[in-house]
Amino acid sequence: MMKWNDTIKTFTVMFSLAAILTACGGGAKETSSSSETSSSNAAVTETAANGSTAGEETGSDAKESSSTDDGKIGKDSTLEELKQQYADKLGYIRIPLTDHPVRRVSENDSKNINVANYSDAVVDMNAEVPIHSDSQRLIDDAFPYFTTVQAPDESYVTWEEATNLERAMVKTLFIAREGLLITDDAMKNKDYSSTSFQDSMDFFRVTAKFESMAPVAQHPRDITLSTLYDKARTSWGKLAEMDPEQDEAAFAEMYKTARSDANNAMGLLNVLLSTNEEERVEEIYGK
Repeated sequence: MMKWNDTIKTFTVMFSLAAILTACGGGAKETSSSSETSSSNAAVTETAANGSTAGEETGSDAKESSSTDDGKIGKDSTLEELKQQYADKLGYIRIPLTDHPVRRVSENDSKNINVANYSDAVVDMNAEVPIHSDSQRLIDDAFPYFTTVQAPDESYVTWEEATNLERAMVKTLFIAREGLLITDDAMKNKDYSSTSFQDSMDFFRVTAKFESMAPVAQHPRDITLSTLYDKARTSWGKLAEMDPEQDEAAFAEMYKTARSDANNAMGLLNVLLSTNEEERVEEIYGK
């Protein structure tokens, strides 16, 4: 699952396929929200988590279960405990990847337990390790790409000010974009035998897995971004399950969908990272 750390050596554009920022959906920013907000991809109930199959653990990076009880996913915590120990100056709970980012959070006056990822990376909820590269080099390349490269006349928040989900999407969408570029090149050359193409399909399969958990939404704007990411990773998973040599036309059609869904998520990400987010949301997506 972590093969992209070793296989993809650069994150620069390798082929002449421009990313198209397609308008699709979007919610206006609310400036005062630091409380946890659940999202379909980032938080699951205890029942759903316990019903999932075990994720793949990769090499020495795999961690032992953080729970003393078999079948449980995540470390037991209360929301107040997390706020006291991990909240930053903006009120966002940010748990390091080395300190059990997946938590089983109990709710007051409720038997429900939310299993949520509080890191700034998409992780395997079982092993609690990122499904993608998490290097500073990736951030240095990807964050400018989704900000000043796309709309150089706009101003943007800093990396430190971005939500956990926004940070994770910067990393994941940048790698996915590279995979789509590689896929496009393979389709043009009608050659699907390269290691880079196979690795791209492997990455898409992993992102689509239930166990691949994005950070929990901690701001209302995260919810729409999470929705668009869920749609994109679903289409990536469908693309990865197809055999392009068996039906090139069907594969090409699915590729268009996968690319469009990725572009929608990337376009919204650029808007959400800008300092005049509300104004741009209204201008691009409408009220």
